[in-house]
Amino acid sequence: MLIKKPYNFILKIISTIKNAVKSFKDMSSLNKETFNAIDTSEYYALQSQLQKPEQTLLIMFKDDLKNMKMLDIGVGGGRTTCNFAKLTKEYIGIDYSENMIKMCRERFKDYPDSVSFEVCDVRSMSGFADHTFDFVLFSFNGIDCISHEDRIKSFHEIKRICKKGAIFYFSSHNLQSIHKLFAKISRSDLTSMWKLREYLLLRLLNRDAEYYIKKKHAVINEGLSDYRIKLYYIKPKEQIQQLHDAGFNNIRIFSLEDGREITESNELDAITDDWIYYLCYS
Repeated sequence: MLIKKPYNFILKIISTIKNAVKSFKDMSSLNKETFNAIDTSEYYALQSQLQKPEQTLLIMFKDDLKNMKMLDIGVGGGRTTCNFAKLTKEYIGIDYSENMIKMCRERFKDYPDSVSFEVCDVRSMSGFADHTFDFVLFSFNGIDCISHEDRIKSFHEIKRICKKGAIFYFSSHNLQSIHKLFAKISRSDLTSMWKLREYLLLRLLNRDAEYYIKKKHAVINEGLSDYRIKLYYIKPKEQIQQLHDAGFNNIRIFSLEDGREITESNELDAITDDWIYYLCYS
């Protein structure tokens, strides 16, 4: 057994739980605080690789991007900037983390003047006029870091700044994948202090998987940033309904695993990818 100092091990779990409990008070504010931390910003500033559904999107619209004004919401350290910015007519990356934006401005200081970065919160984008953008991207589940009420508000705000017929592409955690998150660990895993700690915290800070699978959407503490923040999970059909309610149409679904489009309703009910990408039009 690798747990040689059980007292310290228990203290660490208690400390993590105390920090995690704070997230009950204000999910959105604490998530923002976490993403604004220097260590978080530095980590994201090293990323540049697109996920498979993003690669699919780039292939689909690569020839059209040169005529598009693009807004990249939750740009983080500029992972998507590397791949999209120089292909567009104009590119604006926004994030509510000041440190993320500082990282981007330094990282892409040699990019054309048509590429810029601003501190801005998706819940209130009053700095942008109605019908401004041809293409809006909100990748890596950024929409999942705010409350349900703020999420709905944000979809309406995104719809407001989109031109008629504009593209909106984003990803969100899939509640149908919840059984994978809560899967039992093996006997051999119990010999690892780290894996045991992860398992115990996941179970202590959340309800059982069976409780969540009955919901249309839920907020779950999956361990990101040492359990300091919570994330929103939603079933695909409920996400489609939220988009319809906000005024988006022609909604298409793309798999995280291989980037392909999911077209059959029965497949949509069965998909267990950790998160899903949604393409829709304003």
